[in-house]
Amino acid sequence: MKKITLIIASALTLLPLMVSGQNMDDVLRYSRLFYQGSARFNAMGGAFTALGGDISSIAINPAAAAVFRSTEFAVTTNMLFRNTETNYNGYNSIYDINEFNLGSAGLVAAGTMGSGSGLVGLSFAYTYNQTNDFREYTVIDGVSEASSMADYWAAGAYGYNTWELIDYTSAPYMAYEAWLIDTLSGSFTEYASIFSYYGEMDPAYGQRTRRTIDNGGYTGDHTIAFGANISDILYIGAGFGIQALQYTGHYLHSEEDTENNVPDLVNFNYTDHFNASGTGWNFKGGIILRPLESLRLGFSFASPTVYKIDEVFYSNLSAFLDNDTPGDSSDDADPLVEQTPQNYAYRITTPWRFNTGLALQLGMFALVSADFEYVDYSKAYLSYGLDGYNFISENDELRTELKGAATLRLGAEIRLGSLYLRGGAGYTQSAFKEGSLNESSDFINLSGGIGYRQKNFYVDLSVAGQLNSEVYMMYPDGWLEPTNIDNRDINGALTVGIKF
Repeated sequence: MKKITLIIASALTLLPLMVSGQNMDDVLRYSRLFYQGSARFNAMGGAFTALGGDISSIAINPAAAAVFRSTEFAVTTNMLFRNTETNYNGYNSIYDINEFNLGSAGLVAAGTMGSGSGLVGLSFAYTYNQTNDFREYTVIDGVSEASSMADYWAAGAYGYNTWELIDYTSAPYMAYEAWLIDTLSGSFTEYASIFSYYGEMDPAYGQRTRRTIDNGGYTGDHTIAFGANISDILYIGAGFGIQALQYTGHYLHSEEDTENNVPDLVNFNYTDHFNASGTGWNFKGGIILRPLESLRLGFSFASPTVYKIDEVFYSNLSAFLDNDTPGDSSDDADPLVEQTPQNYAYRITTPWRFNTGLALQLGMFALVSADFEYVDYSKAYLSYGLDGYNFISENDELRTELKGAATLRLGAEIRLGSLYLRGGAGYTQSAFKEGSLNESSDFINLSGGIGYRQKNFYVDLSVAGQLNSEVYMMYPDGWLEPTNIDNRDINGALTVGIKF
């Protein structure tokens, strides 16, 4: 049968995903950075590589610390509003969430050493910026006409005797114990799902499929930086970054045979949950050059971040089968298979990051700035699995699917006495190569804000929006219909700062 042939042929490709939970999604999730900085930083699109002078900009270019001429402290609070719309096989779902968090905080201590040529200033800075907000609530709800997650588990079990499944693959073992998959007639190592009645009929679908994704967590950047001002022309900075990571990945996948197409099956529910926590470190360096009073040029880099990550994960699977006698409950079955929480540790090394920038001061009235960032995501990799696992297939997938991606950020500020008006825009290329499922998954950012400043005090407000669309596969199966997801974020920020 065509479907069963596909399952058997693709099993060896799918098996690595059944064995190891760490994959390309994890690497990309922790490698992408979307800085939630000060309100001024956010309002101007984050285009601060050449500008400096803002606490949040130090995380991107440590030379920004050298631009300060006094001691300054600032703190920023953020409110995130996230809207997610899904379309699965023609069925739409829309959900909204919001979250309050600390966007950034920092202290810069700047000292002057005279004027003229040579070393005229030294600065020390500590900054914190949230670089990702992983809060997500997404619902995929529709009717599947060509696939089931049970087929995926049958593919993952291929090549193993039933008594071996528990030793090699957790999800296929649970599916076998819940009677959702079984061996083909006359075979001990080939499997099919209940949707083909274990290989005895053509597959029957049309079941309602619902997946609820409820994720949370963040990454945050702690930067300790030193800056030197040379002749008010060249600003040099270096810093050490400590990265904090917390992530909860959770989904509930349900399938229900509402049309009674599948013998015996009523429904099944599969829960996958894991918590990841870790720390990482990197090194940063940069310069800002002011060849003219009105012009600044900037360059900065950040070395790969090396994360050491610890995970706790578990899955469970329940099913309900009426054995084709809906009016007689005596032969009903409701198997429940639960996995004991397990621990795993590994490392992720993210790519190098490079930033260049240009800023133009238009007298005392306005300024404009532009940044260009480049990150080659194919250079990221997994390593040092707790059990000695080497992630060869996962890293090969990274190099095959991901590419270098550029980000363009633009910002502008107009000064009206003590009042400042700001605007910004940004565009980030997809990290996926041409021909990949998400080759067009770009990010578009628009922002604006207002600020009020006095000699020793300032307060800023900003609103920033981000648009992104992606294609999501609930599990890897060539017959599964893709889900289109549209993400819309609005982030409001309030910054209060004091100068000493």
